Amino acid sequence: MESNRIIPKGILFPFVLLTTLFFAWAVPNNLTDTMLAAFKRIMSISDSKTAWIQVVCYLLGYGCCAIPGALFIKRYTYKSGVMLGLGLYAFGALLFYPAMLCSEINIEFSFFMYLLAIFVLFAGLSVLETSTNSYVLAIGPENTATRRLNLSQAFNPFGAITGVVISQIFILSQLNMMTASERSQLPANELAAIQGQELNAVTTAYVVLGLVMLVLLVAIWLTKMPNLSEKGEKVEFGATFRRLIKNKNYVWGVVAQFFYVGAQIAVWSFVIRYAMQQLDFDGVLASLGNTASADAVVDALRNVEPVSAAFYNGCEWLGLNDLLPRTAEQAAATYYIMSLILFVAMRFLCTGMMKYVKAYKLLIGLAILAVLCCLGAMFGKGHFGVYCLMGISGCMSLMFPTIYGFGLTGLGEDTKIGGSGMVMAIAGAAVLTQIQGIVSDQTGSIMTAYIVPAIAFAVIAYYGYFVAKKQELSTK
Repeated sequence: MESNRIIPKGILFPFVLLTTLFFAWAVPNNLTDTMLAAFKRIMSISDSKTAWIQVVCYLLGYGCCAIPGALFIKRYTYKSGVMLGLGLYAFGALLFYPAMLCSEINIEFSFFMYLLAIFVLFAGLSVLETSTNSYVLAIGPENTATRRLNLSQAFNPFGAITGVVISQIFILSQLNMMTASERSQLPANELAAIQGQELNAVTTAYVVLGLVMLVLLVAIWLTKMPNLSEKGEKVEFGATFRRLIKNKNYVWGVVAQFFYVGAQIAVWSFVIRYAMQQLDFDGVLASLGNTASADAVVDALRNVEPVSAAFYNGCEWLGLNDLLPRTAEQAAATYYIMSLILFVAMRFLCTGMMKYVKAYKLLIGLAILAVLCCLGAMFGKGHFGVYCLMGISGCMSLMFPTIYGFGLTGLGEDTKIGGSGMVMAIAGAAVLTQIQGIVSDQTGSIMTAYIVPAIAFAVIAYYGYFVAKKQELSTK
């Protein structure tokens, strides 16, 4: 009976703490996505420059720190890795405060300091994810490891939604609605005062998050947890790499994962910008004039489009009045929240469908549908374009775990290093988001920039038909 328990006796509290981390690291992942829109408004910078946030997050943070994190865990213990990752997470969040202070010296230098803080934070997330996933797998019986990890991962999407809600209530709602051209006409001291208030809202959210992570770090430090590690497991990197590079199924899996994560973050990073441009929230506010009351602003923004209006009515019925829109960015962030809800719902639906439909067929079908949704976002106008954009999130729901599973099939003793390669493919988020930002700046249209994720989903469809299909049929 004990070997069949998902959570063995005596480790319930340690398991709860570890599961809390799955929620915790999702918060800054999706909170930071909304910072592209926030910094664009605050500092009047281009889409390609704001996209550097994602370069720092996913190329430098995740991409460069995954292997050092894995080596640290191998040398010490899983708990040590968890504490290191959580410590860097908290430290990076607290660095937002000195970054804000730098704005009093120079606003561009302040943006660089924010990027540094984000790098430290996401380096911590890389180590934290690597160690916590492995710890949850190893903390109990091997035959229930997958179920145990799925139980912990179930809390991750709720952290993602929480991150967007935090940004909407505490950051985006605090932004001054003056445009870049209007800000350029202000006296330097007046502009600095406005930017200071906005950056204070950004910084406060992250500093509070960092303090919460410090409390969680102390709780894990004081808790007696199983002393598990990977010591004694010798890994021949050279030989393993040579075997992996010759494995076409694995190489294509890494390529597909690179394009998938890149497409996911590219889509989500510009949801706010897209909705603002398609639904002209700035124009809606401008039409009200400078003397409009707060209630008039909320009423105007909530009734621009029927789906969001229904969402706001539901929030009001539940007493969640803080989610009612007070700025253009906050109204646009509502579509990000609804996209994440659709993403979660489709993940459960697709998991159930896998009992009846082969995984590669679902992957191909949803990848093709995602391409069509991207085209709809590119050429659709108003409400239709926004609905297509939200539809992309539903299509993405099963892609990461499906590609991950196909890519690691049959690797045997090379699975551990192969998994690290899959994690490093997250760097695609930095590359594709930056390309999308450049396309947006060069064409002057965020809609046109959705050609970038469209191409990425086409690559995934190719992978599903020519690689994943062959892999799944060969294992039958």
